[in-house]
Amino acid sequence: MLKIVLTVAIVAGGIGLVIASSSGDVQYYKMVDELMVEPDNWTGKTMKVHGWVEAGSIDERISNQQVTRTFVLHNKGKRLEVEHKGPKPDTFKDLSEVVAEGQVVQKDGRYVLVADNLMAKCPSKYEGAESNRNAGTQRKVY
Repeated sequence: MLKIVLTVAIVAGGIGLVIASSSGDVQYYKMVDELMVEPDNWTGKTMKVHGWVEAGSIDERISNQQVTRTFVLHNKGKRLEVEHKGPKPDTFKDLSEVVAEGQVVQKDGRYVLVADNLMAKCPSKYEGAESNRNAGTQRKVY
């Protein structure tokens, strides 16, 4: 009987430890339009937000030897302001596809993603490489 009680206690403790340790590592992934349906639900949570950089919205400033940038991510008519400090990806520019990782906060009555990390890609860079690779494998018939 003692072995059964001890086994149950160890299993329950293990399950509790797994649940407790994984609850702090939850990270959400949302498109801008999905997040902006109910932004209050996401305030203060660590998440990745996917969208496209609105043309003309990038503002970069240097303060205390650190680059701070703000820009707007958009998708399907919804917009979210993003604040980010530090280095940016080489492909970060107007109209680029970006995933910004950070926390949604409220500032002056508006929602802002304070990002710790930016990941950007430039589709034309990869599309060009793909078309060049395919062009090399095609033969012309005369």
